[in-house]
Amino acid sequence: MLNLLQRKRTAKGFGVHSPFAFSFIRKVITEKSPYYAYFDLKAHLSALGIATKEISEFNRLSFRIVNFFGAKNVLEIGSGNGVNTLFVTAPSEEISCCCIETNAEKLAIAHELLEIRNNRIQFPDVIPQRTYDVVFADAVFGETNPEWTMEKLFEHSCNETCWVVRNIHKNKAAKAFWKSIKQDSRVRVTFDLQNCGIVILNSSYHKLNYIL
Repeated sequence: MLNLLQRKRTAKGFGVHSPFAFSFIRKVITEKSPYYAYFDLKAHLSALGIATKEISEFNRLSFRIVNFFGAKNVLEIGSGNGVNTLFVTAPSEEISCCCIETNAEKLAIAHELLEIRNNRIQFPDVIPQRTYDVVFADAVFGETNPEWTMEKLFEHSCNETCWVVRNIHKNKAAKAFWKSIKQDSRVRVTFDLQNCGIVILNSSYHKLNYIL
């Protein structure tokens, strides 16, 4: 109960003294206003025969995060069937996304779904040696793909990179992974949203962990 009350208070900005964190919480995490892109993406999915119930709040949050940071280069580890990729590449035609997915069935769906993005989407077997503005990862993806560790995330990150990690409380291993991220000295700000965690690496911020 105390944890729930804490989440509700933080979501409203109570006790948040960092200007960046306050702005991010109000303009991104708790923002409820619809973007025109949401309706276009819903129509695109319907046209392909994909049920719009596949669209989740996580997809809309992903859109807002990429839009907030003005990201141009995005990495998705465990990108699935491409629905979230569709959202993260929607804010601007200048956004490119590198997708890592090992499930052949999901990859086939993603190729069809993301055809409208032309050459802005890559599906490489090996990630190009570069850094990304936003990295999407899955805390349980590493269970079947042990090479995907926290160090691998850092390898493709710079000081301005933001991570979005799904399923941080899915099981014991996922919780341990999230805990190790929060405790790492290279991580500055984290936001625990229950179903996912957002990580800010920018060294100019004080080290803080928020629970929403």
